[in-house]
Amino acid sequence: MKNIITFLFFGSLFVFANAQDSAKVDTPKIISKLKVGNTVSFNSKSLKFIKLIEDSRCPSDVTCFWPGEAKIKIGIYEGSKLLEEKELVFGAKAIHPENIKEVLVSNDKTVYGYTISPYPTYESPIDPKEYYLEFLVK
Repeated sequence: MKNIITFLFFGSLFVFANAQDSAKVDTPKIISKLKVGNTVSFNSKSLKFIKLIEDSRCPSDVTCFWPGEAKIKIGIYEGSKLLEEKELVFGAKAIHPENIKEVLVSNDKTVYGYTISPYPTYESPIDPKEYYLEFLVK
């Protein structure tokens, strides 16, 4: 009887151990935010959100024929030296969460443009100082 209980105990442990799900899970995306006028550093390089150029995206509470786009200017620096300025365009046919764009490569990190926020609404105009670039670092 003792042998049967021992067998059932260890047999059930074996069954439960094999029943674990081995599905692979994607690494979560970590999105960072950079407000207009601010800078973030990655090793020796840094990224500055210089300004919002325009935001013609269709407000979320309006029906439009064209989805519009938002344009921003960023600066890529090494130390205090400006390496280049880039214009990034966000929208349905440009950069958006399903279509990210490489913005900066620094040693083992790559920074991708993800989206620009906040999203406009018809009723509430957005102060240009309130915009922020959302970017993904891999």
